[in-house]
Amino acid sequence: MSPEDAEDENAAWADSADRKTAIRALDEHLAEAHLSAVEHDRRRDLAQHARTLGELRALFADLPAPHPLLGEASLGGPAWVANAARAGGGAGLLLITGGVIVVAALLAGWWIPAILFACLLVVAAIFAAATHR
Repeated sequence: MSPEDAEDENAAWADSADRKTAIRALDEHLAEAHLSAVEHDRRRDLAQHARTLGELRALFADLPAPHPLLGEASLGGPAWVANAARAGGGAGLLLITGGVIVVAALLAGWWIPAILFACLLVVAAIFAAATHR
């Protein structure tokens, strides 16, 4: 990652998932005695009101690793994948495409593959809904 990319990533807006991730990490640092209760409360308040990823990352600058993965890194991919996942992840497109495939398989008389694929779609939809929270 180039310095320009890092600056862009730090300037990106933090969402509620990033704030929750940061707060969980702060709780772990409190449990490991890396923070006092007063300092933990101060940083937790800052995390709850952080507007950018840079503000969240600054809360961990003086703490030992591991630091929480925030933004793009938490989703394990390039920025456009992270943005798509935050916006709904294309789950709707997956379900529509899968539904068309299931209907086509049923019309072709392929009952077992259609049922198996429909089950796979249900699992994917549940996973997408659970990870999008």
